Amino acid sequence: MAQAVARAMEDGHHLCVEAGTGTGKTLAYLLPGIFSSRRVIISTGTKNLQDQIYFKDVPFLEKALGRTLSVCLVKGRSNYLCLRKLAETSAGRNVSAPGDPRHLARVREWSRTTETGDLAELRDLPEDLPLWRQLDARRETCTGQKCPDFEACFVTRVRRRALESDIVIVNH
Repeated sequence: MAQAVARAMEDGHHLCVEAGTGTGKTLAYLLPGIFSSRRVIISTGTKNLQDQIYFKDVPFLEKALGRTLSVCLVKGRSNYLCLRKLAETSAGRNVSAPGDPRHLARVREWSRTTETGDLAELRDLPEDLPLWRQLDARRETCTGQKCPDFEACFVTRVRRRALESDIVIVNH
């Protein structure tokens, strides 16, 4: 499969490959991508596969190859904290569910140390927390370059990292 992927990349044609679970498909498309000297976008069907590639397969390949790879994990906007929304939401005000003030305090504390702003880092908070919708960086509420937090924005920062990376892992 790796050879077929490399040929397809070299020749500029499409390739469709089917193989069972655990056969090494991820490595078979990552390796040709790494050695192609091109920017490669890996688009997964699930966040679990996206995380597997970024947190398991890429570190495995870095160790096996003895080099650091230029890789960026990019999730949808609603997975990132919006700093403007966080600033506008004060404890006890603009929160809609019981427990939200306590959860908001946890998010504020985390926001001071996170590099990515990826809400998945807050594993100790429920995924279905109503507060997320009030704090995430979804497009409908984003003011873009007009935002006072545009430069510090986690979405802006991940997009810049993606532009500088050789491999970008996204989820379609």
